Amino acid sequence: MNTADEPRDKKIERHASWAELFFDLVAVAGVSALAHVLGSGLDAAALGLYALLFLTFWLSWTTFMLYSNVAADQTRVLRLLIGMFGLGVMAASVPGVAHTVLGHGDSVRPLNVFAVAYIATRIYGSQSWRRGEVLLDFPVARYTVGLLPWFASIWVDERWKLALWAVGIGLDLLLILVLSGNKILEQLQARFTAQATTRRRPRPGVRADREGPVIHGVSVDPALLSERLGLFVIIVLGESVVEIVGAASGAQYSVGLLATGIASFVLLAGMFGLSVVFGYAGLPHLRAGRIPIRAALGLHCLVTGVVATVAVSLSSVVRHGSDPLSGQGRWLLCGAVAAYFALGVVTGVASHSSDLQRTISRVITGIVVPLLLGLLVTGVAGRTLVVYLALVVLAHLWFERRLAPIQGPVELGARR
Repeated sequence: MNTADEPRDKKIERHASWAELFFDLVAVAGVSALAHVLGSGLDAAALGLYALLFLTFWLSWTTFMLYSNVAADQTRVLRLLIGMFGLGVMAASVPGVAHTVLGHGDSVRPLNVFAVAYIATRIYGSQSWRRGEVLLDFPVARYTVGLLPWFASIWVDERWKLALWAVGIGLDLLLILVLSGNKILEQLQARFTAQATTRRRPRPGVRADREGPVIHGVSVDPALLSERLGLFVIIVLGESVVEIVGAASGAQYSVGLLATGIASFVLLAGMFGLSVVFGYAGLPHLRAGRIPIRAALGLHCLVTGVVATVAVSLSSVVRHGSDPLSGQGRWLLCGAVAAYFALGVVTGVASHSSDLQRTISRVITGIVVPLLLGLLVTGVAGRTLVVYLALVVLAHLWFERRLAPIQGPVELGARR
């Protein structure tokens, strides 16, 4: 439906299109492929590689997601399809990257394929906006400075590739923190104004009737953005359930397997309740219109990464439910759950939806308890640990149903 010619007050509220949903599914499929990274081990190298690759998928998805948000009914489906293909190539090369880096493989071809696919996807996505448009809410989506180390990584040895990848992602994260869309717009306008003034000066034999490029800022639709962020979290949770089902299909059927499956499902369903039913934009304890868009995107990146990590740990428990988790596996599961609740505490405080009493209770039950479980519960079966964590999530859901929401004054997007 085309609503471009309708009066502003009569336009229908926008929702994610079928093409956008298709794109989200492909992006989350890439995130799910990262299970190969943690499946080979849980040491610092595996966790670092997991975080690095996850950020590449999230940044690529964010670039195209923001484009379709701003372009609205002018979104080119072909552009989204090409972006999907790039994400698909990245996802297909993840197992090879994990084997080469963590399994000490000899071929660097998977790393080069991943790097080239990421570079091409990000560059193509950054060229989506019209000439003269400045994305005010998340300007890094249009900049490709962080890709320079990725270009260099293609021609270096394996030991330097990951270092250059990390430098490139670090540059992107730094730009997210320091770049201001409004300041960029002001600087560009001042520069082109000065150039236009220079061109107007009469010069012998030179015509000065050309107009300079028109520079203007564009902003995202906050309501559609919150929907896309929430849908992405929901799809990640759905893929997490698929991972658990896949792990259960290869395990020996028993009552213990049933108990592990139920506890794992309750844990993920509880996260859905906290993030979607009692949250906003997929973020737990967030209320509509209370934090800047850039902050919402940053928290969304962390929440989805944590949820995907929880899924990997739960799949491992399903496969070996009767055995105690290793120290690394236990800390990964408990630490991921604690990180999820820590992000909820940050979101609640930042959005003024949590008073002191609620904040203290959420810190104790959501952060301290899972960390104590990781420290003390060393000899019990993995499924028992999942049951304990599921009870923690259920307790938070019960409190959310009983507590009245706290009103806040700030609107999403009002501050950048």
